Amino acid sequence: MLFWTHLVIGITVGVVVFIMSATGVLLTYEAQIKEWDDARHSVKPQAGQQRLNTDQILSIIRQKHPDENHLYIHQFKGEERAIPVWAGPNRYLLSPYTGEIILKGDSWIVETLHFITDLHRWLALEGSKQPIGKEITAYSNLLFIFLIITGAYLWLPRHFKWRLIKTQLFFKKQFKSRHAKYFNWHHVFGVWAILPLFIIVATATVFHFHWANDLLYGVYGEDAPGPRERRVPVQLIDGKQSYETLFTVAKQHAIENGVGDWHSMWLEFGRETGNTRFWIDPSLGNSYERAYALFLDNDTAEVIRVKRGQDWSEGDQAWGVVRFLHTGEYYGLIGQTIAGLASLAACFLVFTGFMLSWRRLFKPKKRKALKKCDT
Repeated sequence: MLFWTHLVIGITVGVVVFIMSATGVLLTYEAQIKEWDDARHSVKPQAGQQRLNTDQILSIIRQKHPDENHLYIHQFKGEERAIPVWAGPNRYLLSPYTGEIILKGDSWIVETLHFITDLHRWLALEGSKQPIGKEITAYSNLLFIFLIITGAYLWLPRHFKWRLIKTQLFFKKQFKSRHAKYFNWHHVFGVWAILPLFIIVATATVFHFHWANDLLYGVYGEDAPGPRERRVPVQLIDGKQSYETLFTVAKQHAIENGVGDWHSMWLEFGRETGNTRFWIDPSLGNSYERAYALFLDNDTAEVIRVKRGQDWSEGDQAWGVVRFLHTGEYYGLIGQTIAGLASLAACFLVFTGFMLSWRRLFKPKKRKALKKCDT
């Protein structure tokens, strides 16, 4: 009975699971791809050229969007790195020496990654159909957990003898039939990928279901936060200090707080009246342990407050761990690679599962139909 339930559910959600797994493979190194995509637009200075300071960069953005109060500058340590800036939803990539627009909006590479992400989350459905796509992926993901658990149980050999176990742990070199090959592949991919797959799929439930999110926060005695409201930007009022001075203070603060090796720094204007927010990040956006937010007063350049990962509630910290466990980024490049390989294994599990199901369910019917025709 368990076998047939496993088979039927696998056939039912197999296509959606394959799509989520294949897109998961393509998104394995998403952060690194986006980083490379911007870095390839680096600009070498001409003789005598000086890098633009923060006030000059901000002036360029404000000239293009004088009525926009919510602005971002993403600074990198590399002197030749092009500078991503935002004015509300409008994104530009500027030359660090002339302020010339190198790219407006996202590149085709980033746009492709956005589409793959939409496909991964809600089958790229749009408008009124998007909630339907979310429901399909959510319940397919939930049923995938069932398939992982039942698959593990069905994999267990009747007798724990190494001679039997190793046949389901390693790929064979020769097979008597195609069915035997798919049977071997299904077991080998399943057993080696089971743990990372379970983590990836289980953590996804927190994004799909309110009850899973409530359960996560409930473990720490907290209520799960509601939907995040879009922050309304305040009026952007310049202070007595130049923004370049504030940036210099932020860099010194990073050095004094053990993050002198910061990789990039986000400068956010218009978040709070009279303050500028700096997000100091030593990684590609996945290190909440060391990254932190710094708020500086525009008039005095004094520190208004600092917010680190450990300042979040325990529930929020747990949510952050779950977020990066899902992509493998919690363990850096190695974790991402493992997550990508597990997602690739899931693709093979779906393929081999369908091939094995075809032989069991449809081939017998085909043979019976042929016999009737012969008689």
